[in-house]
Amino acid sequence: MTPRRTASTPPTDAQWNEQVCARLMACIPDLVPGSPAVLSITRWVEDVWLVELAEGGRIIAKQQFYGLLTRDEPHDLLQVEFDALRYLRRCGAAVPMPFGIDPEAQIILLEYAGRETVADVLVTPLEASTRRQLAAQILRQLTRIETHLQEAQIDWSSRVIPGASAKELTTGWADVPRLATKALLGLWRRSCGSEPAEALVAQVLLLCERLGRRTPKLGISDYQPANIVVDEQRRRVTFLELSKLGWDWTERRAVQYTTSVDGSGISLLDADVVAQSPLDGDALDGHHILFLLLLAGRMLATDKGDITGLARALGTPLSRDPITTELRRGLQRLTLAE
Repeated sequence: MTPRRTASTPPTDAQWNEQVCARLMACIPDLVPGSPAVLSITRWVEDVWLVELAEGGRIIAKQQFYGLLTRDEPHDLLQVEFDALRYLRRCGAAVPMPFGIDPEAQIILLEYAGRETVADVLVTPLEASTRRQLAAQILRQLTRIETHLQEAQIDWSSRVIPGASAKELTTGWADVPRLATKALLGLWRRSCGSEPAEALVAQVLLLCERLGRRTPKLGISDYQPANIVVDEQRRRVTFLELSKLGWDWTERRAVQYTTSVDGSGISLLDADVVAQSPLDGDALDGHHILFLLLLAGRMLATDKGDITGLARALGTPLSRDPITTELRRGLQRLTLAE
């Protein structure tokens, strides 16, 4: 029986897990090379299971919970992820090997690449050299993924998820200046008890305009630290969640892959990493500023979390770009006021 949640008779979590495990026991020998027997199946995180094979080795089983809603569409979540991973893996990109899919159950079977994610790394004390090496790998491999998608004979742009077209990116970006300046006002009032200088607000608006004029690239739409796995030696990174393709700026993806979302301001990026990266350092610096401002805005709206680290990160330059450097210098008053 195909495991499928229904609105009329929703199973309990235990029943659902039992149904998925039964399905995996049946489909793994058919989809994985060598027809391996399954030793054990453990629910890892939501909609993801760790499968131990009887003869050794592990694989990951992931279910596209909303995949049925897109089935047989050009942007079919399950099929797009399988096709994109298979293509990128052949190109040597840092993605897991896809073994197969079960469309009825909306399950994809993937190579096990590690347990730790970049989100875990960000809160783990590490040598500065290790953090920089990981950051450099992420930026380099992200660039390779986007390059391969651009060079492909397959028209990946026809398989973009609705809402992630280049036009919709531009439309969504139009609201960023308002949100960023609102966040700046809130931060300033909270930390300094006054209004920011008009020149500082103007610099934020200019930064939004500059970044919005850049050409976006086709790539991954679900970019966050939890979607990159790091191996046990912390030498190799593997990008996950390629079911949703869309248009965005490489530097924005890079910033959000490498920066904590908890408001601490912790990031794998620093001036040395940015200077040596294949990406545009000025754009990385700018997107880092805006990401932190937008994150601060969300935290201020909920009045939750400590923004001390975030304010410190806003004042720390990542490039020698005169525009962002001047803006960072102005933002350093947030730290001085704490």
